[in-house]
Amino acid sequence: MLSCYMGCFTSKPQKQLLGCENPVALAAQTSFTVSEVEALYELFKQISTSLTNDGFIHKEEFQLALFKNTKKDNFFADRLFEVFDVKGAGQLDFGEFVRGLSSFHPDSSEEEKID
Repeated sequence: MLSCYMGCFTSKPQKQLLGCENPVALAAQTSFTVSEVEALYELFKQISTSLTNDGFIHKEEFQLALFKNTKKDNFFADRLFEVFDVKGAGQLDFGEFVRGLSSFHPDSSEEEKID
């Protein structure tokens, strides 16, 4: 798995994997450890390939992960997805996913939870 992360930041030209961000940088920006970020990447891959294998989590995949259902509109899932989707692209990349989850981490600051 580290090869995914290392491939994103080496000087050799390589195809960058979608959603691939440096786990050390993400851990420094969030309340997660590097190991937790790596585990979250595995979860991200599972969710992001549940309906569409494009390296992003779409709203339907997000709702499916939360409620095992994509057929009913769910205000809670919609709002939570909008909070995570800081770029407003209608899809979550890995960084948005980790940063969004970080606000629920018990060690995150009150400011991060409110922001």
